[in-house]
Amino acid sequence: MKKPNKLFSITLFLLSVLFIITACQPSTGIPTPVSTLPPNTPLPTNLPEPTPTTAPLKSLTICTAALPESLLPYHAAGLGGKANILNLIYEAPFIAVDGELDPVILESVPDRENGDLVMVPVSVQAGQPVVDATGQLTVLKAGLVVRPAGCRSGDCVKAWDGETSLEMDQMLVNYRLRENLTWSDGTPVRSGDSVFSFDIARDAADLESKWVYDRTQSYTVVDQRTVQWMGLPGFSNADLARFFWKPMPAHLYQDGMDWENMLQDDRINTSPIGYGPFIVSEWEDGLLSLTRNPDYFRSDEGLPKLDQIVFRQLGPGAPQAWEALLAGQCDVLDSSFNWAEAQDVIREARLLGDFELIVDLDKSWTQLVFGIQPADYDDFYNPQLDGRPDILGDARTRQAFMYCLDRESMYEDFFGDLGQVWQTYLPPQDSQLGAEREIAYNPKQGAELLAEVGWFDHDGDPSTPLQAWNVAGVPAGTPLAPELLVSPYGFHQEIAQTIQSDLSACGVGVTVTTQDLESLYAPGPEGALFGRRFDLALISWQPMPGGDCQLYQSWAVPRDENYWIGTNIAGLLNEAYDTACGAAVLALPDELEGAVGYSEEMFLSALPAVPLFSTPKAMVITADSCYENEISTEGDFFANLAYFRDCP
Repeated sequence: MKKPNKLFSITLFLLSVLFIITACQPSTGIPTPVSTLPPNTPLPTNLPEPTPTTAPLKSLTICTAALPESLLPYHAAGLGGKANILNLIYEAPFIAVDGELDPVILESVPDRENGDLVMVPVSVQAGQPVVDATGQLTVLKAGLVVRPAGCRSGDCVKAWDGETSLEMDQMLVNYRLRENLTWSDGTPVRSGDSVFSFDIARDAADLESKWVYDRTQSYTVVDQRTVQWMGLPGFSNADLARFFWKPMPAHLYQDGMDWENMLQDDRINTSPIGYGPFIVSEWEDGLLSLTRNPDYFRSDEGLPKLDQIVFRQLGPGAPQAWEALLAGQCDVLDSSFNWAEAQDVIREARLLGDFELIVDLDKSWTQLVFGIQPADYDDFYNPQLDGRPDILGDARTRQAFMYCLDRESMYEDFFGDLGQVWQTYLPPQDSQLGAEREIAYNPKQGAELLAEVGWFDHDGDPSTPLQAWNVAGVPAGTPLAPELLVSPYGFHQEIAQTIQSDLSACGVGVTVTTQDLESLYAPGPEGALFGRRFDLALISWQPMPGGDCQLYQSWAVPRDENYWIGTNIAGLLNEAYDTACGAAVLALPDELEGAVGYSEEMFLSALPAVPLFSTPKAMVITADSCYENEISTEGDFFANLAYFRDCP
């Protein structure tokens, strides 16, 4: 087989790394009609007092640090809560309510019970694109470990012999649109609008969308209100919203419309029609106004309850935004302001008691990665010849490091009480891990684990690192003195100093070394991280489509065979972890809780990295902002804006 072009692979990899690493206006009244009288007509002197016939607008003003450049879905240009605005114009297929999905623009949530989610056995042949038992996209070949048809766990996977006939399951999902769903110009929304959206978005430069497209075999119209998604053999997933494309108005466009043309079309970029509760009524510099959609499918229920939502752009500073809120110029301050670094403002908001604070944890996370298997060990490990003894190869040593880190205090020093640390590869709100399985700060237990592995205090001096006495694969007398690589980013520098101090108390002598970003993230084999040439590294990852446990699966180890392309810079090779992670990635909705919980346990058992925390995102709402549902996240807030009760 011809090898892929190396330069192309490295270029694609660098693009992936860039992806992975790293409205206030006073309400305006309705104009009062003015009568024009003929000249010299005497005015009556006994007119009654005027009686208002039009109620004032029910308006909500949301202030943001930035407005998007475009309202074209799938186009990432412009931040400022673009997804929040789009959710008011194009509603989601369903939303989460008390942990359960409720349909919004669909008749029901697809599941196996109602028959709209089925696993269909199909015959597969060598060379065919499939997803293997670990969730990896690949081609079928002899020796590949797969889930045969009917297999829903790691207990029944098998390696294909390349000759025996094989069937694998394909996930098929039917999404059924509500019958009364219409565009804001009165045209019915049809399943073809969703397929049109699927076709347009295929060319968008969005790595998350690419993950979905790569696992999609077909997306087709079944009838006027039903669209069907079919995945590749072997693939399944619980996040059903990923596989439904929000409709776009196909009736406004001629055949042949493509992504590049869409980027230049004002109808979709600045004044799109939608099917949600609101439509764009005005957009000028720093001001975006949405008004009630008269053709909204729930208008006969009196929804939306607000007449107008105004997004106003302020400067990026949290103190200035806070002043605008106190002055009554805003009802809501969204999470685009850097509240995590404005603790004095947060304290004042809580003291006053007139405001609600809603805190989300960003799904990108900072972590301390272990260099478990450096690239030097790939052929074989020789403690006398290789550059670094295998001081981190025992999972108990890595777990001891986690016990010795006071992550709670570390978090509070930076972010106060705006959130909490991560226990595994999932943010706390998504974790299924039981409290009894957590690795909490306990330096005594950490020291005991190190002693159990064979690390001892040879000189009775707590300021010197422990030494190997009977550590498997490590020469006696080797100090437990790893090097920690960090970027020049100030936040990482401060964390590194805390890590160094905490681990020192457990007898680990950490040396902190700063590398510029170009060197730190350079491709392998030369790069420190992707060439797997480090002991410890402090990095931040963006969330990975399908689940972040995939970051450390065996197939993701960067090495010469894959042109050093991969996220498993720790070099973790653990078959049990691979299987557990694959089960979590491939779980169906009714399998998710157990599969995810077990994969988290296996993450802590293998521990390729110590999860630290993510930057909290907060939004501030005035206490009388006219909402009645319990709001726990910013996404909840915007998903429920159509249902706000009448303002006083």
